[in-house]
Amino acid sequence: MILLLGADPDDPAVDSFDGFLARRSIAHAVCRDPGRLAFAVRMEADGRTRVRLRLPGHGTLHGDEVAVFVRNPWALVPAGRDGPDARFAADEYRAALWSLCAFLPNVVNRPGPQAWPDDPELRRRLEPSTVLRECWTTDCRRLLDGWARRASPELHVEDLLTHERRVVTEAGALDPGSTGGPGTTAHLRALFAPSSAYVIELCVGHRSFTVLNEPCVDVGAESYRKLVSGLAAALYGQGIRFFAVALVADERHRLSVSRILPVPPFAWYRDISDAVHEQLCTELGHGPEAETETEDVR
Repeated sequence: MILLLGADPDDPAVDSFDGFLARRSIAHAVCRDPGRLAFAVRMEADGRTRVRLRLPGHGTLHGDEVAVFVRNPWALVPAGRDGPDARFAADEYRAALWSLCAFLPNVVNRPGPQAWPDDPELRRRLEPSTVLRECWTTDCRRLLDGWARRASPELHVEDLLTHERRVVTEAGALDPGSTGGPGTTAHLRALFAPSSAYVIELCVGHRSFTVLNEPCVDVGAESYRKLVSGLAAALYGQGIRFFAVALVADERHRLSVSRILPVPPFAWYRDISDAVHEQLCTELGHGPEAETETEDVR
């Protein structure tokens, strides 16, 4: 049984995967409200952990009978609610789901020791030589000084409070007296980048798909395939089996990691969705021979 777990009722990624599984008669359920997932965790005398789940329409299943595809757990909030109470409930949902997914044997993507990892945490799991240098600061002058030392052509700046992003190519475009300057509350994250031309690779387990190649890099070259397979292997070891990585190339076409997205937008792989979903089924340990109908748990 494959459980598709995502809170957005209009998420095209979940809808498309749901349709793929239904067309192939693969046993699965779709859950968009984690409050309807009943589960229990029990520690045996021998130290082993047993998990049971109850899915409406499917009864009670043991943990090793369920493979879970998690779509953006940070978006899980109670339907129709807002404010501090809703945020508290969402945090409780995530804590419960973290426990569930941490104990299940087959999860895409699995949470880390504290929570589901995001881009900055995943970047730290890679070899430093493969990622762009970054700077976190509230001091715009410090950022400009660091940029001057790095001598990179571009500065990719994100305001962590407003989520505004921009590409800076001239120091004068980043005013030390405005965003990030003394007396403000801006928190900046910036990458020292060679360009804004991206190669985007979608990785599913140990298989990958090139979905964008703006700098016209030879994505069939052995060096490129070795780089991508190394990135996939490093993140696979962290429980991340489905992600997109944005790479930028310098003037010699040497590539560095700019961003890692553990929740790839469906639009990026719409045209190759069947191939992606087929590989996701492989990662989830399920083939087309199952013949149970879908139950949509809302």
